[in-house]
Amino acid sequence: MIPPGIRLFTLGDIVLQGAPSESPGFLLSGRVIVSIRVPTAVKQLKVVFQTEKCNRWLSMKRADRRSNGSERPVALGDVLYTGPSDAAKRVWGKGSYEFFFQLLVPGSVCETMYTEHKRVAYEVRAVLESNGALGGTALREAVQPVAVKRVPYYGPVWDSLANDLVHVTATWRDQIEMCAYGCSRVQRDGGPVRVKGVVRALEKGFRLTKVGFLLEERTRSRIDGGAAAKSSASVAASAYLRPKTRSEHQGWYGGTIVDQRAFEMELQIPKAYGKIQYDVKHGSVTVSHRLAFVVAVVDAMGRGTSLRLFTPLHIMPHDSREEIPSYISSFADRVLLRAVPPRMNCLEEEEDEEECRLQPYPPPPLSVADAAPGCATIH
Repeated sequence: MIPPGIRLFTLGDIVLQGAPSESPGFLLSGRVIVSIRVPTAVKQLKVVFQTEKCNRWLSMKRADRRSNGSERPVALGDVLYTGPSDAAKRVWGKGSYEFFFQLLVPGSVCETMYTEHKRVAYEVRAVLESNGALGGTALREAVQPVAVKRVPYYGPVWDSLANDLVHVTATWRDQIEMCAYGCSRVQRDGGPVRVKGVVRALEKGFRLTKVGFLLEERTRSRIDGGAAAKSSASVAASAYLRPKTRSEHQGWYGGTIVDQRAFEMELQIPKAYGKIQYDVKHGSVTVSHRLAFVVAVVDAMGRGTSLRLFTPLHIMPHDSREEIPSYISSFADRVLLRAVPPRMNCLEEEEDEEECRLQPYPPPPLSVADAAPGCATIH
């Protein structure tokens, strides 16, 4: 017996707008195609949006048991087809059957994240239940991973933040002044960021030995009801000038800072869910980012100092609702047209260096003639 084939398609990722307590949710749309090669008795076809079972948590050793209990698994489903009680009327003839679906995902669900202490991932699963050999039941499944992202409400506050440019200045011991500027505080993953930095010597004799920028990601998870916390930090992206670079900055290494030196570099932000996550502030987990202008200098006595000027940066997802499907994206156009309303179902001292930090979403299926009746972020 040749088993039926099943394919699942969803229209992009889930983008929630607003905070968990105020978001209206998201209408997840898609379709399921069932291919029948030989007449098959179908009992049921359903689609479910759920938390990935194997990826809810990294391990019980690395995730606190009490914090696990605070996050309930998500499971939202819709039955696309239920066969009649008469088994003879459940038989689907040879051909392809297409079912459209919409699921209303609540705005309170946690965003997708893969951090050191917590991992949350989602999937859409289509399950076809048919008659199997020896009177049993056969299950055929199709799974499509889907990410849950969150963006702020659009309005004056968001516009003000999106148009805010980085411009921070700090002075270390009245000897070195640092300034970072030039890019927006709101950045998207997978793209480049052009950043500028200026180093000014307020005393004579300082030489440069390192210049660069880095993007740091910090994660904080509260446990024991908020009485304790686990935190971690990692470098998501970095860019440094080489000592023997052939560019407009040629000769910077080891050179004495006369008045000031200006640098412009490009920092490549990686794609989300690999080395970097989006900004998250949900329940017990906070993921934030900050940009650092890094400089190492040596004074006239040969003493080295490492300085870092930090400023907040927000890594946000692209909002697919701003993108109108093009004519080359026929499936996207098709799903949108066929869709119907859903059913409700500073200073740190080290041994030989110092750091200066500044924190400034079915209609009935397209039935075939022989289909069964009822197919329906300086501190």
